[in-house]
Amino acid sequence: MKVISIISTKGGVGKTTLTANLGGCLSAMGKKVLMIDADPQPSLSSYYKILEQAQGGLTEILTDPQNVNSYISKTQYGDLIYSNDHNNQLQSWLASKGDGRFRLKIAINKLVEEYDYILIDTQGAKGNLQDAAVLAADILISPMPPEMAVIKELERGTLSMLSDLQSYKNMGINVPSLFGVIYKVDRTKDAKQFIEYLNNPTKDKFYTMLNTQIPQAVTFKEATSQQIPVTKFMNGTKKQQSKAQNSAIAISELILEIGML
Repeated sequence: MKVISIISTKGGVGKTTLTANLGGCLSAMGKKVLMIDADPQPSLSSYYKILEQAQGGLTEILTDPQNVNSYISKTQYGDLIYSNDHNNQLQSWLASKGDGRFRLKIAINKLVEEYDYILIDTQGAKGNLQDAAVLAADILISPMPPEMAVIKELERGTLSMLSDLQSYKNMGINVPSLFGVIYKVDRTKDAKQFIEYLNNPTKDKFYTMLNTQIPQAVTFKEATSQQIPVTKFMNGTKKQQSKAQNSAIAISELILEIGML
């Protein structure tokens, strides 16, 4: 089983869309997939139609991690633990518990024999819930649209969060490696310059860029509105179908690259 947390302390970079499409594509490939919505704003929870809804979700797996199987819902494109922390109380609750940052990992460890992949969607901020998602993961993936604001937030937000967690090394707990994926790529000159910057290897960068680039495509939005992964998008004009195919290929290439990490 591989646990992948999709992280960025900046909102609006595409974490939920990437999580849902990775999950949908992996599920279509016959993999057993669980998606966990660890964002108080439950976008992933409604991304796909829920076929069988459990009587609990994120709150329950953290407060009652021993019974995590009771809180797994079913969708057409993989299993789901939905977010039900509507008042954003889990952050402070986790802070009050000595093992708070490890509650998610405890729950996930109960599922080792159940899934091939567990994908965790996170909120664009820093906090105990984000820390828990990091410490529960085997690898971290951060979608990075080629924008200056994203680069600045990466350095002062996401990397700062990971640096703060390095103290757990004293307990024998390693922070997973962070991999960036260029996301929402367009053909502008600015985008090209930012991509060159992100891909420039320097000793002070604490992340590795993946080779896959996810294109900027309206078909992601259209697939979302239909509650399907982009790999299942078949409608629209020939141009739209072509863009959807390119997006699907990019997601598939990312999965292959992740599989080698």
